[in-house]
Amino acid sequence: MRMVRLLPNISGYTRQLRQLRTTHSFAGSVAVMLVGTVAGQACSTLLSPVLTRLFTPTEFGNLSVYTATLTLLTTIASLGFEIAIPICLAEVDCANLMALCGVSLALTTGLAGLIAWFMPVDILIRFSLGSLAPCRYLLPLGLFCLGGYYILVAVATRAGAFGTIARTRISQGITGPCTQILSGVLGVGTPGLVIGSIVGQSSGTVLLFIRFVLGQPEWLRQISWRRIAAVARRFIRFPLYAGWGRLLDEAGGGLALSVLFATCYSPAVAGFIFLSDRVVMRPLVMVSTSLLQVFTSEAGRAASQNPVQLRRRFRQVVPLQFAISASWILVANLSAPWAIPLLFGAKWASATAYLHALSVAYLLQIVLHPVSSTLQVLERQATAITWQICRLILIVAAIVLPWRAGLPAVTALWISASTEAICCLVLLALMAGAIQRVVVLQRQNSAIEVG
Repeated sequence: MRMVRLLPNISGYTRQLRQLRTTHSFAGSVAVMLVGTVAGQACSTLLSPVLTRLFTPTEFGNLSVYTATLTLLTTIASLGFEIAIPICLAEVDCANLMALCGVSLALTTGLAGLIAWFMPVDILIRFSLGSLAPCRYLLPLGLFCLGGYYILVAVATRAGAFGTIARTRISQGITGPCTQILSGVLGVGTPGLVIGSIVGQSSGTVLLFIRFVLGQPEWLRQISWRRIAAVARRFIRFPLYAGWGRLLDEAGGGLALSVLFATCYSPAVAGFIFLSDRVVMRPLVMVSTSLLQVFTSEAGRAASQNPVQLRRRFRQVVPLQFAISASWILVANLSAPWAIPLLFGAKWASATAYLHALSVAYLLQIVLHPVSSTLQVLERQATAITWQICRLILIVAAIVLPWRAGLPAVTALWISASTEAICCLVLLALMAGAIQRVVVLQRQNSAIEVG
């Protein structure tokens, strides 16, 4: 019945998007993104109790390994060039940068397809990725679809087309869970969860492609191999630093948790972690993603033209996100002991302990998320990658060492979550320091010009 009441409201959300998208203020842009994200996530959240009764914790654990692996590969799907799109000022450069991202995506997807086809299952098992064996051929498909989506979202972010991005969030929230439910009814198992995930994550790709590729023939006429080579040279630091930095970032986040806990303890533990992420992080991501898209769009311009505005926005977004996150996490932790068994079934009751442990990391991760592009837009890729290497080493050690010491999974999770929280605090300090240095440098340059 909840779905019956929800679906007629989707048209209402769409009307709100059309009304809000005329507002070009920061708050108005965030509101546009938030409406679309809430509409999409509302459907996904309401369908979660259905999914947890159709699939087991182990199957969700397998999905979490697949999702973490796909997310890891997607960070280098276009070699990191898409990170530069929001800071690209000239239209002709943006068009050729988008084409460069497309070429890079085709090459990485082809390579992933060859590896998936010829890689023996024994190698996957050796690297603790044996759960990927039944659906490894879906990795290239997921990589192409999701990689294309991220490229086009970067283009839409640069254009300030937040209403269009918001509509893709609605599409994602409906198509993914519905496909997974159909797969569960048919008894497809883990591959069905994976297919639904791909459908949901990339369902907005067609909409963005029509708007920003087919809908802009003047861009297509400006694309040439000479100009593609020129923008590749201009933004070469992004694949050299930012792309690999994001790879390390994902490896130290979802991949480390999913793969290491599934390997060291059990896939069911990874399933409990997956559910905790859906219960606590998904609602918070609705707000943080809305802030991220708008912050990145504004920061791309402010970094070179008005760093004082970038500092002001950074100091505005971080406390706001902290207040929202702390409130929700407190509510989730207090209600989890009775809400999780009631909503998701008795077999998921053990997830409560994992949710409590992960909340330590969730708070700082979600505070960091809206401003996570700061070092990239400031072109401080070396600083970012140094932090990501250190973080990856610390997170892996915080999981493996407690496991080797014979500590239970929940204890290992508390240690790794606390380590992650400390790393996030360090990164926030690095971002604030980088912004301040840019502000000081601009003032010095202005003083020299006046003098």
